[in-house]
Amino acid sequence: MQETEIARQRPHDIDQAIEAMRRTLEYYHARHDKRAIFLRLYYIMTLEVHAAINGLGDYAGKRIFADPEWVRRLSGRFSTKYFESLAPGNPSRAWGCADAVAKDPRSSVVENALLGINAHINFDLPRAIAENLDPAELEDYRTLQLRKFDHDQVNNLLIRVLNQIQDTLAASYEPGIAVADALMGDLDERMSGEALKHYRERVWWNALSFAAALVDKRDDLVRDKLDWESAQLAKDLTGSKWLWFSERTLNAAVSAFRKKKDWTTITLERPHPDAAVEPVLLQR
Repeated sequence: MQETEIARQRPHDIDQAIEAMRRTLEYYHARHDKRAIFLRLYYIMTLEVHAAINGLGDYAGKRIFADPEWVRRLSGRFSTKYFESLAPGNPSRAWGCADAVAKDPRSSVVENALLGINAHINFDLPRAIAENLDPAELEDYRTLQLRKFDHDQVNNLLIRVLNQIQDTLAASYEPGIAVADALMGDLDERMSGEALKHYRERVWWNALSFAAALVDKRDDLVRDKLDWESAQLAKDLTGSKWLWFSERTLNAAVSAFRKKKDWTTITLERPHPDAAVEPVLLQR
């Protein structure tokens, strides 16, 4: 698989999204490409949503979403935004910042993770939700409330896997994260959970604005707003030099007692054994 093929992937639903992410992670790991850091946590989160949609594992016999098929399609659209961002000359300012930091050998794992989360949630997600809404639904208050319910249910699923994500980032990329996590107890998980809910709440209202603007053919105006807001947050994150220096220092101290991880040996998480994953689609 080549860079151009990765950027051309267009998953239609969550099953295809998982397969596309897995193939891309294998490509990144083979090259020690730091873009793997954000994609790995995104992949883990998507696996959790996939299990909830299909009633697998801990979700067996439980109904999580009002409209699972809507969430299934949204997950495909959302991942497509990620792959579109990889095309040359295409990224927003927030994605451009995230990609530049990923190329910096001194950049830290948490910095890479947060920059990817910012770009994908604050810039990509509102547009994906808007495109997943039928224009007629904008005037259907009852249906919109059910869409919002499903959006909020995803919040709960993401919070549920925060510990798993921290453990994975520590085990695969930066052992110092485990020490920081132990020192902070559950404070970092609570803070991350609240921040996640805060930004995803903003995402919902931005998505409705974008959907309305699509109908009126004024979507460029809203897109520019999303681009500016996500770029400002990316600027704030990259400006926190003392924080990333502290993270790198802690990791260097811990890594002195650990064998360096070979990314090519990383074993990726897999969907539940009962899950069927569809082949990846490429843009023609």
